[in-house]
Amino acid sequence: MIEANRISHQMNNGVLLNDIELDQVSYILSLDWMEGNAEPLQIKQFFNGASVSNGASFMINPIYDGQHLVGYLRMTYHVPNNLIPAIIAIDIILLLALVTIVLVLLYLKRQIIKPFHAIENMPLELSKGHLNQGIKESKSRFFGKFIWGLDLLRETLESQKQTNLRLEKDRQTLIASLSHELKTPVSAIKLYSAALYNNLYKSEKKRKECAKLIEQKSEQIEKLIGDIITTSASSLSDFEIQNREFYLSEWIEKITYGNKEKLALLKINFEVEQVQDKLLVGDPERLVEVFDNIIENAIKYGDRNYIKVSFHEEEYRQLIRVKNSGAPISQNELPHMFSSFWRGSNVGNKPGNGLGLYIGKQLLKKMEGNIFAETKDHVVSIVLVVRLS
Repeated sequence: MIEANRISHQMNNGVLLNDIELDQVSYILSLDWMEGNAEPLQIKQFFNGASVSNGASFMINPIYDGQHLVGYLRMTYHVPNNLIPAIIAIDIILLLALVTIVLVLLYLKRQIIKPFHAIENMPLELSKGHLNQGIKESKSRFFGKFIWGLDLLRETLESQKQTNLRLEKDRQTLIASLSHELKTPVSAIKLYSAALYNNLYKSEKKRKECAKLIEQKSEQIEKLIGDIITTSASSLSDFEIQNREFYLSEWIEKITYGNKEKLALLKINFEVEQVQDKLLVGDPERLVEVFDNIIENAIKYGDRNYIKVSFHEEEYRQLIRVKNSGAPISQNELPHMFSSFWRGSNVGNKPGNGLGLYIGKQLLKKMEGNIFAETKDHVVSIVLVVRLS
């Protein structure tokens, strides 16, 4: 390149082609000239290496007289044999560097990027209370322990959530029990006051004893009322609802994400019907909670054969039907399923307080929706009714 540039520089400065001595250069073998005003075909053949011996290398530089193109100088050259090993060595080094970079990128993808994608949505789901979906263990040296700790945190939060829910249900049961206990002292007071009013006790001593009993029963009622007020400082169904527009597909993705793995572990066939996407109005997070409670009931009281979710539209409402096999209830019991503390005849000895469906109904009402139950051919269906946008 140095020799070729030197020769081109000489000719640009007025040196004639015949005056250039090739014996003073080491690598340039021959020089060929083509006028700048030659025929296009001749110029094309010249650039394609016409009259150059096979296998020889050449380069072509334009030659100018001031700003005017005079012609083209073609210089044939040879590559010294001692440079070929160096070129091959450089090529090998560049290839090894490329392979190393690719391997490093694959390692980063496997050890850092892929584990990160597996957990990027977990903090958001935990903040929303969606604790059913676990995280698969990872052997990544960078994220393995972190993923294990995050999944352990999820299990702890889920356990705490279930504990709080159980305590809340127990509290509601206690309120109902205390309210029921009020009937006994009230009945006694009514009986004693009627006896006094009708002068059934002739002696003063008996009347005083009766008055004392009324006082005791009144104190008992006062204590029970205090217990109820303390216990019912907050209500389980007093949830904050944030109605907004949301897409049905996003909600389906959330319920599938939260239940598919869990039901698969329980060997329950979980099917979600394909449906055209729609814009709904309600609180999608609370709607997920209602759906999760229905799934828990299906697991607890069904035969664990299948759970199917289907969709259809009716009167400007989106109906979401959750159908599970086994343990049907009678038609006479359907109207009572969404009453607080009510439990059907199919519950057996399974634990529960009968609050889940009641709470779900209260939430759906706040979303301007509804919930109801159907039973047919030993199959129970719970239908969620959500308003279309």
